[in-house]
Amino acid sequence: MSKPPSVPTVYIVDDDERIRRFIGRLLDEVGVAHAEFENAECFLEQFDPDAPGCLLLDVRMPGMGGRVLQDELTARGVDIPILFMTGFGEVSMAVEALQKGALDFLEKPLSPQRLLDRVQVALKADADRRRDRARSADNARALALLTPRERQVVDLILDGLSNKQIAFELSVSSQAIDARRLNAMKKLGVDSVAELVAFVLRSDGSGT
Repeated sequence: MSKPPSVPTVYIVDDDERIRRFIGRLLDEVGVAHAEFENAECFLEQFDPDAPGCLLLDVRMPGMGGRVLQDELTARGVDIPILFMTGFGEVSMAVEALQKGALDFLEKPLSPQRLLDRVQVALKADADRRRDRARSADNARALALLTPRERQVVDLILDGLSNKQIAFELSVSSQAIDARRLNAMKKLGVDSVAELVAFVLRSDGSGT
């Protein structure tokens, strides 16, 4: 079933039609949108990387297996939470998938409650990642508003220099440094040096 990209969707990729229908019925019961694919190739053809959601992925399938699909998504820069589904004897493959960024794996036969619980965790993880990316993009746009001189002062603050030391370093007055710092803080929407430092660290990926 197709859904607008704005609706968080669980993408079910499994060559076993019974498994797809079983999961689909469970998700219908709790009102979670889903789309079903019988193989990885069909999924790649129709998947919109900008669409929110998570991926329920069988490890072993004809053609492109789950692990290969995971690697392909990584190569394309697609960061979607993946829950692997594994049969008997495939746990080692699932562990390797976890080491490469998968969120979790579910052993078959699937436990309905565990599946639904992990799906909710995966959808929340996706929403959190998208929120963080959007915030980082907003922060980057705000930082781009700084003049070169304002950014220079901000960088020296991050290096731990005081106003007096920055003034000496740049051969300007302390008042000029104060003005540049205050202008930078206003543009970034922060009220203190501590908030300024935290803002830049988050934007540069150095903080949370």
